[in-house]
Amino acid sequence: MTDTVKALARGAAMIAASLLAAVFLTYLMQQYSIRILDERFKWSNEIVGIIFVCLLFFWGPLLIRKWLSHGAEFIAAGLLAAVFVVFLLQIFSRYVLKMPFGWTLELCLILWVWLVFFGCAFVVRQRDQVTFDVLYFALPKPVRMVFGILTCVCIVAAFVWALVPTWDYVDWMKMRKTATVRNPLDGAKIPLRTIFMVFMIFMIAVIARFIQRTIEIVRAGPDVDLVELETAEMIAEEEARQS
Repeated sequence: MTDTVKALARGAAMIAASLLAAVFLTYLMQQYSIRILDERFKWSNEIVGIIFVCLLFFWGPLLIRKWLSHGAEFIAAGLLAAVFVVFLLQIFSRYVLKMPFGWTLELCLILWVWLVFFGCAFVVRQRDQVTFDVLYFALPKPVRMVFGILTCVCIVAAFVWALVPTWDYVDWMKMRKTATVRNPLDGAKIPLRTIFMVFMIFMIAVIARFIQRTIEIVRAGPDVDLVELETAEMIAEEEARQS
């Protein structure tokens, strides 16, 4: 019972710390925009929410991380299924009904944008990325460690530098709306700000992911060659079998 209470208290503390960190990071973004860009970063509850969810996704309690991971996979699968259904509906309306629905093409594009950036933010793992690492794995381990840290730091720095200007442009897109797709609840056209908000989710998730990756490299060392590792394991099993 005591262990359960301690685990719940630890989880609640991590959630509270993530929320406070999200608010503080949004405040830092506001100060950065004023002092560096000479622009006033508009406080956004959406940005606070995105940072909060990303912090929980990468550093939250284990149970919440599992829930968020499964939820992200479910959302990505739902988006892919929606793209497939809308695409079939477009074909049906064009070639069977002879009256193509104009909104299907735009909706396919919107769903595809969300699928790509949301999936890359939360579903695609680091080892799933296409990499050209022949020269990287040919280097000694200390050099690989330095290169790995420098790569992560450069990616984080580039995305942090571009975050506020990107949000400024995405927020400006609220003046423009979709051409044919409408909100099914009120029938109004959807602001493009809502559609391209997924790119802000992607940027913040990439920053959090590569900060986490930097910490992993410092703690556990650089990546290992999975092919070489599997080959070594196969050789070891074969030697054990022969002996």
